[in-house]
Amino acid sequence: MSETGKDARDPFNTKRPEVHELKWHQKIVFYPAAWSLQLYFRTWRVRVDDISGQFLSATTSPRMIVVWHNRSLPMPELFRRCFDPSKIACLISPSKAAAWEVAFFRQFRLRAIRGSTTRRSVQAAREMLRELRSGNDIGVSPDGPSGPLYSFQPGAVAIARKAKVPVMLAIPNTTNARRLKTWDRHLVPWPFARIELAVRVISPDDPIWDKSNEEVAAHLREVCLEITNDPFHLESHEQARVD
Repeated sequence: MSETGKDARDPFNTKRPEVHELKWHQKIVFYPAAWSLQLYFRTWRVRVDDISGQFLSATTSPRMIVVWHNRSLPMPELFRRCFDPSKIACLISPSKAAAWEVAFFRQFRLRAIRGSTTRRSVQAAREMLRELRSGNDIGVSPDGPSGPLYSFQPGAVAIARKAKVPVMLAIPNTTNARRLKTWDRHLVPWPFARIELAVRVISPDDPIWDKSNEEVAAHLREVCLEITNDPFHLESHEQARVD
């Protein structure tokens, strides 16, 4: 066993997966903070343009909802306003840091599937398929949990292909936000910010599915970038190509 707790014969940590939850003393801090965050979320003005509104109303569960990692903060509130959060399960890392995100998502009636590309990947894939086959949506960040920024991992494509569900690309945009100095330049909207939700849908009958998972992922990434309003757009686009 290595220092990170992973067996060299089990690189995806499927035999001894460790899923972190908040400890009791962390919950003492969490609940007042969560209440304050919900008040902050209520100040936002959310707009959905006509095209995106048509995509939202024309598709029903089950769906794979795709969101960039750096826009995950607004999503619980957008799920509350524009979706049925009780029918959404989000893929979230099993790490200690992500335990805070999981607890907060649960405050919005969202369920969590704990896993990433390197931890609990097999179990998480099974849970995602189970949710989709039960008629629920799943939410994923194709460039999470550690990038590179605006990349699109083909694993999400494989799940959508197997389940034969629509892929909904949901990108919240706002110019009224702070950008954190994290790997994904995380977007934190200011109070009373105007957030515009851009949505596109790739149906399971689209001809793109005749191509390989890698080619489908590249196509979905391009569509996501087209509806992403970001000052780092071109830089991130070219960097992901290099990586």
